[in-house]
Amino acid sequence: MCTICSLTIEFAVEHPQSLAVAVATRQAIDTGLLPEPDPTIEIDMARSRHDAVVQLTTMQQRLEQVLSASRLMALPNFYVLMIESRTWGYFSPTRGGFDVKANPSPPRIEPDEDGIRDSVVLMSQAAAAEISSGRLPFERAMADGLAIVDAPGLYEEIVRSAFVSSYPMGAFSTLVCTEVA
Repeated sequence: MCTICSLTIEFAVEHPQSLAVAVATRQAIDTGLLPEPDPTIEIDMARSRHDAVVQLTTMQQRLEQVLSASRLMALPNFYVLMIESRTWGYFSPTRGGFDVKANPSPPRIEPDEDGIRDSVVLMSQAAAAEISSGRLPFERAMADGLAIVDAPGLYEEIVRSAFVSSYPMGAFSTLVCTEVA
């Protein structure tokens, strides 16, 4: 079972930048950067959540394949929000990949009384599908507002860099070499 499948996705937490990602996604569809959804297929919330879990699992696997153990361990715990279905994934790095038994609390979007908040990556499922397939580099998705890394301090650069490395500007191979630990 994957990390995403094992967690409760009913956080009922909204992220304030979700609307910006949704608007950017619609603009990207209108300009042809993202494919138009098939109008003959009706997608209900259950199907949308299933598709989000598939995208989150695919991203989890790619990050685990591409990042060396040391880079993986340098990542903070972070959440990924697929905006269409409001499906949250939780990524907690371990030496062997992301923790498959994670049981996170709801994400802290706003700083608590100690100034602590969680790291969050927001994206649309439409963008995630293109990113995962290698047709849309993560850096381009960020530049176009299709993906946002919202993390405190240096964590923002660390998370962003992990996704940019995993989904680079050029075509990428599904065969990945990482450092030997």
